[in-house]
Amino acid sequence: MPMSWTREWSGLVKLTNKSIPSMEISYQLLFNIIEGQKLDGAFAWRINPDGRTTQRTRSFVHGLDFTHTVSPSTFYTINLRQNYYRYTDWLYDDFYDPRYDQFQQGSASLNADYYYGAIVKGADLSRYLQKTDTYLAKAAVTSQITREHQIKIGGEVQLSKMDFGAPGWLVLRQVQNQSVLVRVIDDPPDHPGEKAYDPISAAAYVHDLIEWNDLTIRAGVRVEYFDGRSTMPADLANPANVIPGAPTGTRNTTKKFSTAPRLGISYPITARSSIFFSYGHFYQLPNLGDMYRNADYSRLQLLQAGATDYGVLGNPDVKPERTVQYEFGYKNAVTDFLGITANLFYKDIRDLLGVEFVNTYTGAQYSRLSNIDFGNVTGFTLSIDQRRMGIVSTTIDYTWQMAQGNSSDPQETANLAQAGLDAKPKSVPFNWDQRHTLNMTIQLSEPENYSISAILRFASGQPYTPSIGLGLTGQVERNSGIKPNGFLVDMRAEKYFAIAGWNMSLFARVFNLFNARYFNGSVFANTGSPDYSLNPYTDRAALADPTRYYAPRRFEIGISMNSSL
Repeated sequence: MPMSWTREWSGLVKLTNKSIPSMEISYQLLFNIIEGQKLDGAFAWRINPDGRTTQRTRSFVHGLDFTHTVSPSTFYTINLRQNYYRYTDWLYDDFYDPRYDQFQQGSASLNADYYYGAIVKGADLSRYLQKTDTYLAKAAVTSQITREHQIKIGGEVQLSKMDFGAPGWLVLRQVQNQSVLVRVIDDPPDHPGEKAYDPISAAAYVHDLIEWNDLTIRAGVRVEYFDGRSTMPADLANPANVIPGAPTGTRNTTKKFSTAPRLGISYPITARSSIFFSYGHFYQLPNLGDMYRNADYSRLQLLQAGATDYGVLGNPDVKPERTVQYEFGYKNAVTDFLGITANLFYKDIRDLLGVEFVNTYTGAQYSRLSNIDFGNVTGFTLSIDQRRMGIVSTTIDYTWQMAQGNSSDPQETANLAQAGLDAKPKSVPFNWDQRHTLNMTIQLSEPENYSISAILRFASGQPYTPSIGLGLTGQVERNSGIKPNGFLVDMRAEKYFAIAGWNMSLFARVFNLFNARYFNGSVFANTGSPDYSLNPYTDRAALADPTRYYAPRRFEIGISMNSSL
């Protein structure tokens, strides 16, 4: 039976009314329903597949768009949206499903000596629910106030209701020397229930497009606001307010304001070429799921020095991550059919989400998310665009970049400290740094008849941390090794025709045409290769796991139909 599978339904409905002069009203609904099981960890369950959880996602986005053209030079838009998202991860939908009780002999149990380390009995008894219901309102007005100035002013407000956590815990306990499955609902600190949060965010912006002689300037500023509308311990050294004699109480999360100026300039230096420059501040909130997940500090009421690890706690009071970006470029139309672009870029990234360690008054320690990480990206891109000549068109672009910082993901610092390694911040390559990237597309097409295209991708190896050989001491520099290079080719062919007023096409897609086995995936730390290990017995389970390789060649065929009523 397949260890990783997906069933998905998705669709789009859109209704538009233009019957009122100078106005357009439209309603749009998008839905996506997915049910499946993840590839991660699937290999360990290969002889006990019925014990795995199933992931289900339900998402619906719908709303109204209204556009009113007031005059030939002015129009405004209003958008109202509701975004609903529900994700569950459990074995059975019903918490009281009697089939759970068949696993009373134990939860998932791995036997390292059987079949390269397989889970031989039990089930994954974990249950997780994440639900988000968001209401979003946007409005903007655009006006060509003079011949040189086009002004756009707008704003948006977003209200969300979010639920995270376990809707009930399945716990195995010893009762009269027998393992009994017990159902627990909201029993903190070890088995907390779902937590609800309702953050609010808003933004306002003004943008001016200036066209003066040959000079084009885009200038603007955006102001953003976020309120997590949650509470935090007043004193982090007494997180659960239970330490005798220590300060107690809670405080509300602070309101966050961010101002993001942006500037872009373009100037033609010849009839066929121009230079451009851009500068901007960009703010992005960390994933709300990361902020709020495991963010109930009352769980730490039993925390003692060297006691149970409660994991990395969330933090609804983190600041937005900030990126300052600079870009300088040159464009040139070599011929009527061939153009080249070169641009240099630099990004300074601050307030990235990381992990900090907090000591309590009792000598215990816990970890929580905080804005302590940093990084930067430097690079350049060269691109060539050949417009269609006859039936052939091509594009090619090459990017060189160097991305480095002190932590590739928020959990990295905590993982290093837990392993007893040096967790002090230092600038090293990010694990997603890709020094060389080359993309190329080739298309053969005849409008309204056929299209055949190929996408070629080359990527140099991303960093990894090598392991130290037997007998050596010390810690290898993080991400000092480089994985093998990767090369992929995807193809698509499409044939167009019309039947009874319907525009139709038959298409075929081939992903990973040459069946490449590797493309910046996992490697063995002692060899830097995905194929072999210096410790074949220790790594025998990983060597037997085919999911460590890139997905094999995949074919898709289909039909597309559309008609304007």
